[in-house]
Amino acid sequence: MFLQKRVINGITYTYLDHSFRIGKDIKKVSLILDQNQQDYNEKAIEKIAAARATYFIKNFQTYFSEEEITQIEAEKLFYQIFFNSLEKKFQEEIWDEYLRLFLANSMELEGSTITPQLAENIDNKKKIILPEAEVQLYNNSKNTFKEMMSAELRSVIQFKQFHKQMYDEIIPDAGNFKKMSNTFGYTEKAKTIPPEEIRLELKNTLKAYQNKGVYPFLKPLLFHLNYQKVHPFTDGNSRFGRMILVIQMFKQGYPPLIFKGDMSFQIRETLVEYINRNHLDFCRLCLEQYLQTSKKFWRPMIKKYLY
Repeated sequence: MFLQKRVINGITYTYLDHSFRIGKDIKKVSLILDQNQQDYNEKAIEKIAAARATYFIKNFQTYFSEEEITQIEAEKLFYQIFFNSLEKKFQEEIWDEYLRLFLANSMELEGSTITPQLAENIDNKKKIILPEAEVQLYNNSKNTFKEMMSAELRSVIQFKQFHKQMYDEIIPDAGNFKKMSNTFGYTEKAKTIPPEEIRLELKNTLKAYQNKGVYPFLKPLLFHLNYQKVHPFTDGNSRFGRMILVIQMFKQGYPPLIFKGDMSFQIRETLVEYINRNHLDFCRLCLEQYLQTSKKFWRPMIKKYLY
């Protein structure tokens, strides 16, 4: 990625040259870092995203339509190009805000009373009225998130280590796999993998994630579905699983999504449909939240510092 100046009709523009890959081919596009040239940039990004979508449809297991993949890749390109052009301190500010929003909403999905504002107060060490366990879980989760961002999830033992770190002193069996079969869903609609099969199924899940024939955006979603089907711990599976999901999305190059705190029923129902019938409604739900998060969080935050 290179910045250069060009003078057109007496006006100096800053251009950002970005190289990208489609299969074995390397292409280059020039984008203009000017608020008045956003339409120009969007058309250039759309063209690249459409070419990528065609390539993925022809060569990968995708699940999504070509039009949907074009949308997915357009948000990825915007994030990769413009986020990476920001100063490091601005990148860190955006990520801090994302982490607060993600964790607060993820905790709310499990019944927590924490809000993004309360999460910010915790970060700033202000006095708050919250159960001590919720404050500790938020801090544990933030630390675990950051450590997992710098690690590669490659072994079964890591599931236990990170679960232990996240739920230490929060739940009794933190870091220990379940000893009895458990169910999933509000009315216990889905039966998960029995204890004696946990290690094998997690190994299979890790192996499947390395499949190079699966569309990169789809890989974290399938991983999450299989992880939830295993449901390896007595408690804390959902929050921990969502953390793995968004970290894997980021490592695949996509701006990670946020599930809103009032979406618990929708999420659980789509997971039940996969566990019982192998339906992929969860992937559709993730697509919706990915696009919404990008357009309502990542794009506005990046533009705030870009222009």
